[in-house]
Amino acid sequence: MENGIPALMIAAILMLSTVFIARGGFIGMDAVGQSLKQQETTIGQQNRTGLTVTGTSIDGTGSNLTITVRNDGQTPVSQWDEMDIVLQYFGEAGGRFDKWIPYTAGPLGADTWTTGSFANDIFEPGILNTGESVDLLVRVNPAVAAGSTNWAIIGTEKGVTVQTYFNGP
Repeated sequence: MENGIPALMIAAILMLSTVFIARGGFIGMDAVGQSLKQQETTIGQQNRTGLTVTGTSIDGTGSNLTITVRNDGQTPVSQWDEMDIVLQYFGEAGGRFDKWIPYTAGPLGADTWTTGSFANDIFEPGILNTGESVDLLVRVNPAVAAGSTNWAIIGTEKGVTVQTYFNGP
């Protein structure tokens, strides 16, 4: 009897330890499963997103760039503040500039961008659905050099990118 009570205590501790370890493993596997499910959703949205640059133009000052983008995919683009525009351009003084340009919902300032007019915006105004186009208005400082060849990369909130070249004024 003197060995029975300590043996029962040790067995109970071992059983409780096993239960807690198993519970921790189940919680961890559930977290991994949820993460994989989210990743699968994101990859599916990326595969259904397709953007095409249909035109670029720059004004005579070299400061205001317009990039026209058409949605050829199935996923709408709407989170403008989570999109990125990166420019690589040559300035008037001859230097090369590599810039990330942040979105602004207000009036354009130096080194910001916003959405302009939408074409074929029939369904959900302000959201770039399939077959619709939007003008992305970009203002840079210093201005783009005349006759230079420059590069723009546009990235959506889903991680899909499209790039284009544009010429200075």
